[in-house]
Amino acid sequence: MNRLEQYFDSNGSKAWDTLVKLATETSWTNSESQKILEQILNNHTDIAKVLYARLGEESINWIYRKVPALDGMSPLECLETPELIKRLKEGLSRMDI
Repeated sequence: MNRLEQYFDSNGSKAWDTLVKLATETSWTNSESQKILEQILNNHTDIAKVLYARLGEESINWIYRKVPALDGMSPLECLETPELIKRLKEGLSRMDI
């Protein structure tokens, strides 16, 4: 198991905030598909913004898939606890664009 959440510390939080800001400025238009993604993600707007910046329209399908880097969990499953949210954020931070 990777347990990426162990790497999401105060520095990870700062890097995440920077990533969210960049995603907002470059990709977030509040389109209908973005609103749907945000709703599916239980209004975790920051995660929706980064996901959409990384994967575009494909992000709505991707959130249901089991992801090896998330220890075989889907992004939606990672919304269940604060620790798993850290895992998801760290995983998204490490994704190549």
